[in-house]
Amino acid sequence: MIQIKKEWISKILITLLMFTYFIPNFSSIDRIGNQWFYLSIICFLSFIFIITEANLYSNIKSIVFDKTNGFYLIFIIWALLSITYSFNMTEAIVTFNQYFTIFASFITLKILLINISEGTRFILKLLLVLLFLEVAMSLIPILVDLEKGTLESRSFTYSGAAANVNITAFSLLYKTPILLYFFTIEKRVFLKFIYLLIFSSTFLIITILGTRGAFIGMGICLFSYGLYLFKSEKKSINKIKNFGYVILSTFIIFSISLGVSAKGEDIISRASTIRLDTTDGSVNQRLRYYQQGLNHFLENPLLGVGIGNWKLFSIEYDKQDIDGYIVPYHAHNDFIQLLVELGFLGLLFYSLFIFYSTRKLFKMDLFNDKINFLFMGIAAIYLLDSLLNFPIARPISQLFLISFLCLISLYRKKSYD
Repeated sequence: MIQIKKEWISKILITLLMFTYFIPNFSSIDRIGNQWFYLSIICFLSFIFIITEANLYSNIKSIVFDKTNGFYLIFIIWALLSITYSFNMTEAIVTFNQYFTIFASFITLKILLINISEGTRFILKLLLVLLFLEVAMSLIPILVDLEKGTLESRSFTYSGAAANVNITAFSLLYKTPILLYFFTIEKRVFLKFIYLLIFSSTFLIITILGTRGAFIGMGICLFSYGLYLFKSEKKSINKIKNFGYVILSTFIIFSISLGVSAKGEDIISRASTIRLDTTDGSVNQRLRYYQQGLNHFLENPLLGVGIGNWKLFSIEYDKQDIDGYIVPYHAHNDFIQLLVELGFLGLLFYSLFIFYSTRKLFKMDLFNDKINFLFMGIAAIYLLDSLLNFPIARPISQLFLISFLCLISLYRKKSYD
């Protein structure tokens, strides 16, 4: 009975961590400040619970100093040291607190999962619930505007749990392979239909948000799902039926999106601009940010400018191209951002942590039903997001990342069926 109580407390604390997605903005322009604050509070409460439970407290040292997590710890220490030479120490402290909060959340999540007998299933179902709620937050205002005839492409109103349409689109995409997994293994027709409806709604939202990187991500998602079905041991007729339902739903939503009257570019016009040239303003802007960041790194390859300080130095590089009050707040590439702020070693420690956390995905005989193909799809989608946007600065993106890495860690211990 006591163990069951502890398990439920652990589940509640993990759920509260994930509830960060839905913290309101309280009239602020960007809700991430509230999200970071809330996440810090839940981490503190979770830590109090952990140190009062002997079986959990005894695992802190082994988890923190695990080889893989050790690289993450070194990265955090390196970021802390960078405060000492940062031009703006206040900004560095604020950004470091965000990085440390995610690190603490990761360690907390791994420790709490020790108390949960079916941790893998719990995390998968929790991510599925998060996807459902995120879809609802974006879909409801879309349907309202559709009824009014005021639907608008890439509207901030549809950004749901994020304050940015690109972040929202990728946040939905992260969890879509998990949704497809549940759709495939589900035998009840009604629930299978619900999963397919959520998938269709997700794709519809992505088309209306018009995030070009997410269009590529959707292709990655469908490709990884095809590999998963092809390599699984399911009957061939079931493979064809499941893949057929998903592709048919995609085609129907694609057709509907073409017929929906929305202010702004339609999906065809938006997707046709996916190319590496400088004729598109957004592409040109990103390429300019990348070049500026790399140029600065070559001049300061060892230490960087200090955590959180690139937003200040980038103004000097981009001052001739700044439009109004829009400044290059992020490099729009997490790896370049880490290079310019923490130097080569900072990026190295972070990359080693990610590499060692995900390398097991490439052992094809690791999981039942080859679910690792879906997991590789998730990893590829997150990598794409990191190359195009700034998920490292968004609490909801980082929460998904650490949840995903915990899933992989659980799979290393035993297969899931």
